[in-house]
Amino acid sequence: MTSGIRAAATSADDPEPTVLTWQKATTALEAIERAVYSMTDLITGTIVERNSVWELAAYPRAQELDRTHLGHQLRQEVIDQGLRLKIAERTDPIRNLVFALAFSQSGLAERASANEHPAP
Repeated sequence: MTSGIRAAATSADDPEPTVLTWQKATTALEAIERAVYSMTDLITGTIVERNSVWELAAYPRAQELDRTHLGHQLRQEVIDQGLRLKIAERTDPIRNLVFALAFSQSGLAERASANEHPAP
């Protein structure tokens, strides 16, 4: 899953990012994006595609954050978001069926159809 974690050198003005990588074959870009978004109170990040990996440079919002803990937290959040995506994908047909059934019994479809084609 995660193939590495390292600190990257940056300019003196920028905080040093924690860099994590994931294999593209096993981790969806959307899972990484969602993980970064869910942790925006702690980090900002940049995701770059490099050959067969996604590389995330995570910039902590506070210098006193423990980089090791931050790396573990990010990896766990990516796993969580990846599972959420898989569950959503697998349950999509059922969810659509439930919505279709609910709307078919609501009367909204008939009202919308009547508004599109008013009686003469």
